[in-house]
Amino acid sequence: MAWINNIRTLYLSFYSRDAYIRAAREWRGIGFGYLFVLVLISTVCIGIWVHAWANAIILQVEKVILPQMPTITLKDGRMTIDKELPYVIMIQDRPAIRFDKTSQAPAEAAEFAPIVFGETDCAHFVRDQGRVKKWIYEKIWTLVLAPLGVAKHIKFLKTWLGLIVAGVLLPIHFAWVASQVLVLGFIGRVFTATMSFYLSYSKLVRVSVVAVTPGVVLGTLLIVSNQFFQLWLGIYGILAAVYLFYGVYSNKHADDHIFAGMPLDDGYPETTEFEC
Repeated sequence: MAWINNIRTLYLSFYSRDAYIRAAREWRGIGFGYLFVLVLISTVCIGIWVHAWANAIILQVEKVILPQMPTITLKDGRMTIDKELPYVIMIQDRPAIRFDKTSQAPAEAAEFAPIVFGETDCAHFVRDQGRVKKWIYEKIWTLVLAPLGVAKHIKFLKTWLGLIVAGVLLPIHFAWVASQVLVLGFIGRVFTATMSFYLSYSKLVRVSVVAVTPGVVLGTLLIVSNQFFQLWLGIYGILAAVYLFYGVYSNKHADDHIFAGMPLDDGYPETTEFEC
């Protein structure tokens, strides 16, 4: 079945010359369809990872913070709560959120909380060394945060957050990878020129679709295993260019590879019939 052969490209792109040859010669009209499936699988995996990661945090909020949370009212640039000030929310026996008349950090280290809600503004501190960010309530319309209302939002996020993230990320992810593929197509022309070999731009784009596959797969695995690092984006670009060169080289020597009596190395049905 042809679609199964195309899906096999998810792993054959790492090593198989035939995957790049078949993409150039047989993938007319389906290259971006394969790319969409690749990005869809990657996005679903990332969505599941975000859902699991966020739910671990949400669970802590639900079990630890929510039972201690007061009803917070923001109106006319001022904050009021239904508890007597100062009021402190504790996490693991340490102050986490402090409600007070002022947003200044307490002088005593034992009373320090990273987030302080004052009557007129909110401050976020790093340990006990200076203010990182400050919010002025005048910029916020009337708002009431009640524990019951927050609990409803938490329940919604616990159920749908992963799907929401995947839905938002999918078009962005696809557009980003597709634009890279189009650029790689032009880079492929440089490679063909250096090899004194011709491939049309459309075929180079199809080869580029296969060339980005290893990077997308590895990048997804890094994210879901919590091993992603910023330098990977540069490595990803280099990896795609290297595989594109490999794909162009494979197509230049395609006939030698196919007709030299060598067994195909990719698990595809053995055939030498290609659509030019």
